[in-house]
Amino acid sequence: MPESSFSDQVIAFAQAKSMPVLPSVIDVRTDTPENPPEEIQMKFVGLSYENAYAEAETFVKVSDQFAAKHGKGGFASLDRILDFGSGWGRITRTLLTKVPAERIHAIDVDSQMTALLNTTLPGVNALTISPEPPTVLGAASIDAAVAFSVFSHLSGPAHEAWAAEFGRLIAPGGVVAITVLDAAFFAQIAGAQAAVQAGEADPFAESLATTFADLAGAQAGFQAGQIQYASSGGGEMRTGDYYGWAAAPTQYVQRVWGAAGFRIVEWIPSGVLFPQALVFMVRGEGGPMRRAVVAQNAVHAASRTALTRLRPYAGRVKRAIQARRSS
Repeated sequence: MPESSFSDQVIAFAQAKSMPVLPSVIDVRTDTPENPPEEIQMKFVGLSYENAYAEAETFVKVSDQFAAKHGKGGFASLDRILDFGSGWGRITRTLLTKVPAERIHAIDVDSQMTALLNTTLPGVNALTISPEPPTVLGAASIDAAVAFSVFSHLSGPAHEAWAAEFGRLIAPGGVVAITVLDAAFFAQIAGAQAAVQAGEADPFAESLATTFADLAGAQAGFQAGQIQYASSGGGEMRTGDYYGWAAAPTQYVQRVWGAAGFRIVEWIPSGVLFPQALVFMVRGEGGPMRRAVVAQNAVHAASRTALTRLRPYAGRVKRAIQARRSS
């Protein structure tokens, strides 16, 4: 009998088990996807299960409302939505309640997480990216992008590089929702330092207390309009050269995102909806706009207008977070 001319790898592929049926594209209205282990949920977002999803639901719901108000329309009417820094997919899952899987691009630096999304959310366009841009996505190919608790961890150079990439990716009239750490973050650090001195700090407070060696100097730099970054790292893919804690003042966000072609239309301070500030922006019709975009008092006026409208969502998230802290 003649010896096979096929390679061992070809034979191995051919002898693998055959799938009985092809996987179905996820429809969360009829098929709830499996959750990752709780430790994975906690590692990425500091919350799990109901608390994690309640926060995601509020973020998507509010961003959807702002997209309808300021952009081309609500998420259901858009062709492509980007979940930037998708992690284990709580935001992606919530987006799936509004748009079909093929319209969602979920990107992350962690290939294990994008593999998780491809497994649990089949049909979503999950893509592993490098820590620095560009991505392989086409220019002006995205109508809306969301990034929850991503830019709050990026160094200045990383933040600025990704803002410029968003300027390339987002179509004119498209929208972006991000969260950033604002001035309240410094009070949290001071509280953590006081807890350490009193011997009452938990492991998170002990870590947070060391964020800025010169807290007063960091606050002064923030007030001067400069991003304040403290390296921490967050695993093998999220290295300290670009990933840590980052507090970004309004002036900085205006300057950086204005240069990328965006204008701020909503700014919801931290403590209203989330522990971070929510920033909602619209891509201009032309090229990058001047750095002097929305005056700070106009941003704050938009925030005040939005607060009354958003309070119904805030209570639910706050109660969920308080329940987690007391458990």
